[in-house]
Amino acid sequence: MRRASHFVARQFPTAIFLAMLSMIPVQSQAQSQRKSAAKPAAQSPSRPKEDSLAPLLQQAKESIDKNDFAAALEPLKKYLADRPDDPFAHFQLGYAYAGLKRWEEAKAEFSRAIALDPKMAPAHLNLGLVLMESESAPAEVAEAFRHAAELQPTESRPRYLTGYALERAGKFSEAGDQYRAALTISPKDYECHFALGRVLLRTNDAAGAEEHFREAVAIRADSAPARLGVANALLTQKKYEAGADALAEYLKLNPGDRAERFERASALMDLDRFDDALAELDRAEAGSTPTADGLKMRADIYLHQNKWKEASVTLTEAIRQSPQDQQLLAWLGHAEIELHDYPTAINVLGKVVGNNPQDADALRELVNAFFLHEDYAATIGAMDRLTKLETPKPASWFVRAICYDKLSRKVEAIEAYQKFLELDNGQNETQDFQARRRAYTLQSELGQAPKKQKR
Repeated sequence: MRRASHFVARQFPTAIFLAMLSMIPVQSQAQSQRKSAAKPAAQSPSRPKEDSLAPLLQQAKESIDKNDFAAALEPLKKYLADRPDDPFAHFQLGYAYAGLKRWEEAKAEFSRAIALDPKMAPAHLNLGLVLMESESAPAEVAEAFRHAAELQPTESRPRYLTGYALERAGKFSEAGDQYRAALTISPKDYECHFALGRVLLRTNDAAGAEEHFREAVAIRADSAPARLGVANALLTQKKYEAGADALAEYLKLNPGDRAERFERASALMDLDRFDDALAELDRAEAGSTPTADGLKMRADIYLHQNKWKEASVTLTEAIRQSPQDQQLLAWLGHAEIELHDYPTAINVLGKVVGNNPQDADALRELVNAFFLHEDYAATIGAMDRLTKLETPKPASWFVRAICYDKLSRKVEAIEAYQKFLELDNGQNETQDFQARRRAYTLQSELGQAPKKQKR
């Protein structure tokens, strides 16, 4: 019986990204000039009057500080009606729109701020975040973050966000480069290590992914996603012992994750730790109706433990849920052979072969069921079909000879015994002795001179 493959795909999902829009106090060049040009009243009787529009900006700031974004809109619009070329005011208005999730309006305001002041890094950064929230094209999002990164060469966050946008676009190699660049600036950044591990796992560098997931765990030991990342990287490398242990650590933090309990059961099964696998499967299914996949794994375990009755019962239930699963039917046929219920085995295996006449494994099992049921004519018929799919092995010729012998087809029996002796070349002493003896007896009954057999 061949080991079933894992029923749960080992894929690590993309983490949902939640980033706050940054309210960073940026001044336009014009504002800076105005501020530096202002003089104290005591020094000049002709000093400029106080900015009459300043209260509008202050009112907007106070509203934004309280997250009352709707209240910030009116004063900002009034301010911009008189000063439409102030990039900072457009930035503020874009921030307020973003807080209200009015993405298109936020995008327009951040874009206007950038047009007026191309070096306003926070505007590029927030434009990228707005584009990401509004599900714009990932390439457009990445471009906004790239500009922010160029303007902030000592900041890791814009590079991380650029990498995330590129990852969403499916450009994993470029995303990895951005994450590495971010880690050069901030080597202990949990999110960068986690994201780089995720990308490396997707690009089949499981060993590299393991390294960065472990770094993420070292930074944040209570991170369930990072521990799951370590486990997935280990299992992808077929390090089942370490992977099962890593999943156990993850499940301490997230005990309700049934899917990963199922995955751990699969890993334990790969280690032939069948009782442990059953125990983990029990925990995965506690308080719920067994799933088709769970029943299939449980049955597979029973088959490996030679618990034929338990396997039969479990397979019957699994087939009830997944009647088109041919593997389940084939497994049930094998279990029924082991239980000596040959009619049931013949019925089940007959369905499998009927659905797929090219399934040599099922046809081979059907040959066994017919033979053990002492239906020798049916055995020969099934063997004839099997011969079209594979070259008969010596044992097959021995079984064929017995069938001919039982059916008193003596000439064909002699030929089959002799074919067996020729191919087996003395590898199986008991069968070799039986074949020689029966061939000699049959030849004598037919009045033939016994052929000298090679020894």
